Amino acid sequence: MTAALAAPTAAPAPALDGLPLTVGLAGREVLLVGAGPVSARRARTFLEAGAHLRVVAPAIAPEMADVMAGAGDGVVVVARSFTPADLETPWMVHVATGDAQVDAEIAALCEARRIWCVTAGDAALGSVRVPARTAVATPAGLVRIAVDSGDPRRSVRVGRHVARSLATAPAGLRARRRPEAGWVALVGGCGDGDLLTVRARRLVHAADVLVVDGAADVGLVAELDDDVEVIEAGSGLPAARVADLIAARRAAGHGVVRIVAAPTLAAAARDLEDAGVEFQLVPGVV
Repeated sequence: MTAALAAPTAAPAPALDGLPLTVGLAGREVLLVGAGPVSARRARTFLEAGAHLRVVAPAIAPEMADVMAGAGDGVVVVARSFTPADLETPWMVHVATGDAQVDAEIAALCEARRIWCVTAGDAALGSVRVPARTAVATPAGLVRIAVDSGDPRRSVRVGRHVARSLATAPAGLRARRRPEAGWVALVGGCGDGDLLTVRARRLVHAADVLVVDGAADVGLVAELDDDVEVIEAGSGLPAARVADLIAARRAAGHGVVRIVAAPTLAAAARDLEDAGVEFQLVPGVV
């Protein structure tokens, strides 16, 4: 008798060794112990987040000097070795002294005082890791991507790959929060997702409303969020009425993409202009 094969089971999701967070550092002090090239790179990251930096180190590397020159009052430098009293005011500490024992001692002090600590030499010693960061521009604003793989160089490569993937296949980039003003894009095409330009696809996936002549491509609609409104303008709607619908959706703060065939692109543009609708024009593939 042949034994029945057991059904394959899905592999368990890997356990996370930490909770990814976005930390608000604007106006808060970050202490950097060490002023070498690694600290300089992280200093730029913390400054971009709006932090006030205090650097404690007996010597300043040229890279850190360049950061200081451009940061003005945003960086205070104390030219000496670290002392425990340096932990009285910071919200976060970044340690990169080049001495593993010193880094470990400072990390232990931070742990005892419940201060978040990043240890550049050995991430396992600290309580916080700084991920590799990148961003993708969308019509609804920037999408920031943070990657933490445990290997900084690998994290950078993965982040770049994700950013490139989103730029060419931008599903999921639509913002759910309504901006103060909506936007409209007039896209040349026939509604077939395979024939849209990369820029057009990014706009479609960022839109709240998709307006097409006739039935939209099923595959394209299937990629959209369930609450995206699809208007079939070719179903007997007068051109002026279509323009008014677009104007109303834009006034409500929605992002609208109108897809029309190349021969009627100019006429659709005139209809929007007559309705007083500002729009960006995205020609199709000729």
